Amino acid sequence: MHPSLGSLVFFIVAMCLIPGLGTYLLYARWLKPPLCPFGAKPLVRALLWALWLMVPLGPTSWHMLNHSWLGPLTSLMSWLGYFWLGILFYATLAIGLSAVALWLLRLFRPPSLRLRQRVAALGALAVAGICSHGLWVVAQGPQVLEREVVLQKLSPAFEGFSVALISDIHLGPTQGRRFSERVVAQLNALEADVVAIVGDLVDGSVKNLAHAVAPFKNLRAKHGVLFVTGNHEYFMGAAQWVEHLEGLGFRVLGNASVEIERPLAEAAPARLVFAGVHDLFANRTPSSGHQSNLGAALANREAHTPVVLLSHQPNLWKEAQAAGVDLMLSGHTHGGQLWPFHHMVQRLNPTLKGLYREGASQLYVSSGTGQWGPPLRVGAPPEITLLRLRAPALLTPR
Repeated sequence: MHPSLGSLVFFIVAMCLIPGLGTYLLYARWLKPPLCPFGAKPLVRALLWALWLMVPLGPTSWHMLNHSWLGPLTSLMSWLGYFWLGILFYATLAIGLSAVALWLLRLFRPPSLRLRQRVAALGALAVAGICSHGLWVVAQGPQVLEREVVLQKLSPAFEGFSVALISDIHLGPTQGRRFSERVVAQLNALEADVVAIVGDLVDGSVKNLAHAVAPFKNLRAKHGVLFVTGNHEYFMGAAQWVEHLEGLGFRVLGNASVEIERPLAEAAPARLVFAGVHDLFANRTPSSGHQSNLGAALANREAHTPVVLLSHQPNLWKEAQAAGVDLMLSGHTHGGQLWPFHHMVQRLNPTLKGLYREGASQLYVSSGTGQWGPPLRVGAPPEITLLRLRAPALLTPR
């Protein structure tokens, strides 16, 4: 399927039909029969359908009008629409569970109206509690996680070398410049040797988001800011974004690598290679002029030099292992973002979040620094990860 046609189908199904059915289900199963007073039904119906309309209209108006004076209004409409998506997700789960509970009760005696009201009220309270928690987690912002990673080939000269990893910020309708400023301040406070951004930085065009991305020009790291594209960059003009980010001082590793040296006494300098690939979605977007090419990214490297690979999607890890990559840094999964949705995400991406090892190769998957869609995170808090590389020769037994 052509990418533009696929995007249209996704928009119609995911942003119009499914939310519409979910809104009707919520009204029909909870509000209409057991909970809604008769006189309030017209008002409740109008409110529900207004919220449903925000799902497709909010993001669409934001992409079309955000750069105009209507920008704040389109951001509010988008936020309401995406938040409603999150409510519908948990409301549908709760309605399904309550339906099962009432069916089981029916085996013994028909549930009364009062009992159905109580079950519906309990479900509504559970949804309200979960969504409030998810909002609170997002409002707290990304938390800094520190992890040590031992690389067998790492020279003692690079002992303690630090990599600040972020991914999946998704600047767009629900978070903008203020969030960028917050993340940049957190990263600069870490004083990392390298900042690695593994894709899905943006959910909009350069025209819409240049202002929101501008704070990243102030991002500092001893050996630079490294960036690779994610799949969402290819929805929003990846070639234009690469050019714009390079103008902000990013080093975009598009199937390329950069070598860092540190001196060793009476020996050749120690080396550490950072390589990066365009996201796999580039292969489905010929208009971008990009291709994902692991071989090109790892060309001309020396076998004894450790390699850290930046790849947005973790499902490239098998190929990276075969190519001798020591450590791969990825995102894309969001850690599932909304419990229990992570079970489905893990079927598509078995390496959901955290550090994995197979043989001599390791993979770290970030849960993401922002969020996509509903401004909620349940069971997968946002993170900035500070990875400290350690040389095996300097490890002390415990």
